[in-house]
Amino acid sequence: MQTHPRMKLTAVCTMNRHQIPDGIFSESTIPKHYRNWNKMIDYEELDLLFVSSLPPFHYNMVKTALKKGINIVCEKPFTMNRHESRELIELTTHYSAKVMIDFKWRFLPIRQKMKKLFQNNIGDLIHFDYHISSAQYEHLHLTSRGWMAQKQQFGGMLGAIGSHMIDCMRWIVGDEIEKINGFVHTHVPEGAGEFRDADDAFFIHGKMKNNSTFSLQLLSGVNHGFGSQLRIFGSAGTIVLMNDNTLKYGKGSKPLKKIHILQQENIPVHLTLEAKAYYPAFYPFLEKVYEYIIFDKLDRDLPTIQDGYENQVILDKILAN
Repeated sequence: MQTHPRMKLTAVCTMNRHQIPDGIFSESTIPKHYRNWNKMIDYEELDLLFVSSLPPFHYNMVKTALKKGINIVCEKPFTMNRHESRELIELTTHYSAKVMIDFKWRFLPIRQKMKKLFQNNIGDLIHFDYHISSAQYEHLHLTSRGWMAQKQQFGGMLGAIGSHMIDCMRWIVGDEIEKINGFVHTHVPEGAGEFRDADDAFFIHGKMKNNSTFSLQLLSGVNHGFGSQLRIFGSAGTIVLMNDNTLKYGKGSKPLKKIHILQQENIPVHLTLEAKAYYPAFYPFLEKVYEYIIFDKLDRDLPTIQDGYENQVILDKILAN
């Protein structure tokens, strides 16, 4: 947020001071640091609040900020269930604040290009296929997962990664799900002295209203990972996105050809490696958030509270199995 020329960081609230990364923030860059989020909302004049807490706290934080007229960007999963999401949508009809969901990856340049290819070159959609495998078997055995290992905290890969994958499909396809089957699983239920009931794998299949089918899958408790592959099969061609850095397109049944994408070159050098990885998607997302708040200009790709609710409905259906 500090990289945006028209945004000013007013305050940060964390449970413990050490959660603010050393070298990133200081007293000069953060005017005020709080440990109580209610006090921060009460004492500060805020135009925008980023809710990046554990999922069980999202509902109350968003509700409190809404009632004070503060615009919000909330992390995903948006809430613990669709009922909480629906209540917050109803609240927005009584208050002027805007609520957006942090599905920032929509704005990754290569994904923007992929959506344009889909809209103009794919023909009728046949199948949407999104599979991820990550070699985390040893890491899961040796490293504590904390709240991410706890189902009641909405830990697990379905909330962390699956919510993004579901949003990606809804955003690109522009259609609603008609039928869905899915389940979550924990391949590594114990590790680093803790018991885990949150998922480290999920498998989702279904059909859209336009009669196309889809498959979303993630594996993390394995020894060898093969990254991310998103494949879109259409009547006029095929699109493949690998690891969010290689895009290919094949017209009809012709061979796939790599599509050149301009790389983000103006990433601030002072950012950490982790922040630099997020920057190409997060900064354009932040710009659209700014335009929506200041000019009431809603970009068609900006994820709103309605997207958060629709995403939550799908998560609820999967977790009910």
